[in-house]
Amino acid sequence: MKKLLPILIILVCSISAKAQKLVPPHFRGGDKAFHDFLDQNLKWPKDSLIKRGIIKISFYVENNGVLSDIKLMQGFAPEFDKEALRVINLSPKWVPATRDGKSIKSKYSVPILYELTEL
Repeated sequence: MKKLLPILIILVCSISAKAQKLVPPHFRGGDKAFHDFLDQNLKWPKDSLIKRGIIKISFYVENNGVLSDIKLMQGFAPEFDKEALRVINLSPKWVPATRDGKSIKSKYSVPILYELTEL
């Protein structure tokens, strides 16, 4: 029996060490498509004197691609924060995260940069 014990331990360790393949969620079409979506939908609040700021938003991508529990994690001005949340709520379905080929719910966060550039 003493000879089998080390073999069993190695076998159990090798089974539990099997890595799970995890693929994170993403916007359909990739990062460029997401940036285009933001550019097309984000509006600069009227009469704002702010030139630059970053907002961080978190949300869950459900296993069917729908966004849920959208929250402001870091804001810089109420009118910009509200606009960023509005646009993320407009987002079409994402490609959900997968684990070992199965769609799963996952948390995601995204920074949104507002920057006024001279034309």
